Amino acid sequence: MIGGKNSTAGPNSPIFANQGDVYQQVLHLKSETINPYNLKKVIEFLENELQEDIPSNQLIQDDEDLKRINIVNKNYINNLEQEGSTDYFDIIIESSIYFKSIKDVLSNPRNNKLRKSYNNIKKTINNKIPDIKRRKEYFSEVLNEIIDRFFNSNDETIMENEELVSVIVHFMYFICHVGDNDAKT
Repeated sequence: MIGGKNSTAGPNSPIFANQGDVYQQVLHLKSETINPYNLKKVIEFLENELQEDIPSNQLIQDDEDLKRINIVNKNYINNLEQEGSTDYFDIIIESSIYFKSIKDVLSNPRNNKLRKSYNNIKKTINNKIPDIKRRKEYFSEVLNEIIDRFFNSNDETIMENEELVSVIVHFMYFICHVGDNDAKT
């Protein structure tokens, strides 16, 4: 009996009913996540290191050791948000109370394994950005999609540390590990 309920051919076939998109749907869902393995290792380490209270007035602008381009220029080059708006940049500045501590932890020679995990995350994000950027108007949307892709992994550690995931991605942007850093000529 061709096309019956127990058949894999005809209109009741999973392949027929999905117009052959069975594997395409699975691949699409997989591309909407970023493997959380390295981020999870960084989060678990930073959770322990950031146990101490961080003064809420410790903004990254206070750290003269930070080498990067002018953040206003970076925001312009990346088209961070609509001209005249600073809403998303203000969110990044809120995250910046952790940036000095993160930088110090990553620059400590005893944290080589952590730095390797961090660099792997950085490479993964930088590999994903061009594709996401083609579909987004503002770089803030790109950063939010990166953050969402980590959450789409449904990893328990990632889900329980929503703020720290955002802080790490904001840190990467702020210190120029992700995003464009100079005008294309």
